[in-house]
Amino acid sequence: MKTEDTLYIKILIWTYQRQEAGFSWGDLKQEFGLSPAQEQWVQKIFRSNLPASDNLIDHLSYSGQKDSHLFVITSKGTSAAIEYLNLMEAKRNSERAEKIALVAISIGATVGVFQIIVSLYY
Repeated sequence: MKTEDTLYIKILIWTYQRQEAGFSWGDLKQEFGLSPAQEQWVQKIFRSNLPASDNLIDHLSYSGQKDSHLFVITSKGTSAAIEYLNLMEAKRNSERAEKIALVAISIGATVGVFQIIVSLYY
């Protein structure tokens, strides 16, 4: 499985995109179609409470009107998401640089061969 396809990364980026508005646990479950086992894993990884400073998401508030709890990504979660996004950007940039380098090498080789052929006949 590719790294960008893992549930951890998907949830991390999803929560990062909702950092200002927050989200309910129901929204998270519905978005990713979590099974009970996956829901338990997500809670363990993202919100273990042991110690609370290591949580990637945390409880923000409770709405009595909607009867739901609002969660937000923590600074540690934000840092992890930003690091991942920066890594993906660096990967795209390196792939682009590699393509440009291959084109430049091909052009250089073609010009070199052409110069050799021209110097042999003239």
